[in-house]
Amino acid sequence: MKIINFLFVCLLSLGMVTAQTVPVQVSFKFVNIEEGYDHLCRTQVLIDGQEAAVSAEVLQSKGATVTVQVPKGSHDLRIVNWARYEGTWEEHTVENNYSLDCTYQEFGHSFQKADKIFLVFDLDGQTHVNWGKAPKIKKSKGA
Repeated sequence: MKIINFLFVCLLSLGMVTAQTVPVQVSFKFVNIEEGYDHLCRTQVLIDGQEAAVSAEVLQSKGATVTVQVPKGSHDLRIVNWARYEGTWEEHTVENNYSLDCTYQEFGHSFQKADKIFLVFDLDGQTHVNWGKAPKIKKSKGA
């Protein structure tokens, strides 16, 4: 009987924890990739400076989606794309000699319900970020 009570309390606690978090789906894709530079990449999601999830490793041209459980309330969000170059993972940033900073940061975002965030890394311009639905970005001629 004690084991059943213990299991009940554990399951109840688990239910309370998941009820206090919301799923956030992070999707990314690249456009205007220069021929020969379709790097293997992955995207890391950090909540309050702590890694919460990492996407699958994919070619930039494929893009990917990762879902993270975020505690309800106000949190700092940082999303970083990493590129694999010559066997080493590095942040896809101008500082690392890439054409674009493939990052996004928002301080104090209020997470209250399930949500989606879409990032389009336009290598001819900028990072486009949309909450809720994917942005429409035109590809350059020849891309």
